[in-house]
Amino acid sequence: MRSAIAIGGGTLVVALAWLALGCQSPTPQPKAGEQAEQAAPHQDEHAEDGHAESEERGGLITLSPQAQQLAGIAVEEVGRRSLRREVRLPGTIQANQNRLAHVGPRIQGRVVALSAGLGDRVKSGATLAMIDSPELGQAESDFVTARAKFVVAEKAYERAKTLLDGKVIGTGEFQRREGDYLASKAEAQAAEDRLRLLGLEDPEIANVGGNRSVRSQVAITTPLTGTVVDRDVTLGEVVEPAKTLFTVADLSALWGVADVPERDLATVKKGLPAKVSVSAYPREVFSGKVTYISDTLDLSSRTAKVRVEIDNARGKLKPEMFATFILTEETEGVLSIPEHAVQRDGGKPIVFVSKDAGFEKRPVELGPEQHGYYPIQSGLQVGERVVTKGAFVLKSESERGQMEEGHGH
Repeated sequence: MRSAIAIGGGTLVVALAWLALGCQSPTPQPKAGEQAEQAAPHQDEHAEDGHAESEERGGLITLSPQAQQLAGIAVEEVGRRSLRREVRLPGTIQANQNRLAHVGPRIQGRVVALSAGLGDRVKSGATLAMIDSPELGQAESDFVTARAKFVVAEKAYERAKTLLDGKVIGTGEFQRREGDYLASKAEAQAAEDRLRLLGLEDPEIANVGGNRSVRSQVAITTPLTGTVVDRDVTLGEVVEPAKTLFTVADLSALWGVADVPERDLATVKKGLPAKVSVSAYPREVFSGKVTYISDTLDLSSRTAKVRVEIDNARGKLKPEMFATFILTEETEGVLSIPEHAVQRDGGKPIVFVSKDAGFEKRPVELGPEQHGYYPIQSGLQVGERVVTKGAFVLKSESERGQMEEGHGH
């Protein structure tokens, strides 16, 4: 009896399951034509964003004309053009060391007159101060004495030659007088050289010898035409030869000194034109050119000193002013492309080259960007056509294609 109930219960369960399935309406399977019609709307949705109309064939990315138009694809031939690169450097204005003179006395003495002050314009050879020096007076006195001895010895020597020819004196006496003459000549020359070392010029020395007069005052003069930019002396002061009393500078041409970072050294060359601006004259630009680049780098800042010679004929620039130097490098006939054509793949520059069957992704080597263009060092030739607009879309399609290939494996 218990076996019959078990079987009946199993039969009931099977019957209920069959009835449940039988009550559901069967889902009709679409025919082959209907499947194509149902898939078409999905393809249209993808076509609108351009993905379904692009594919990568043989390394080329292809886009339908409609997709290219939607992406705004534009191409341009690779050509040569003139490029200009600017480098901005901070620095200072300094005096031109080739037009600067530190003026001081050659002998010890007391300042008895001052003829120039700060800011005075002086011409080459002008007297800046007068000093009175006992040392100079003694040197001039020694010169007068030596000169007189030389004149006497010279006359005695000339007379001795005449007497020797007439056999009035012997050879020994002639040689004695000749020795006195040569010695006095050397003494006179030494006394004259000492006056020259003490700062006297040839006309002044000639005046001392001609008038037989001795004076103890000497003028301190400037060796160049310029402006007195420093004076470190007062009237009555006792000065030594080692002290600088005046500094005279020709300010019509100044130097600009700037620090160039190591990364920009390749673009900074001697002779490059430079524009100089200072905060005192924000609307004015002064002209100059690079005349010197340091052969060594500063170890702490990794920079090199660069010197710019500046025309200061108007006299507006002053030493120690802060300035900005704009160095301009112009190069003719450089193979280059617009910066918008360049994309990055793994940090390396790439471009997309237009081919008949699509677009080729190509790595390139570029120089530093110059006013919206990159110089081409390798990877492109003249006449090739690169994508200048819409390159980002091609990059995205290329990356999508690589991802799909990765999933396929």
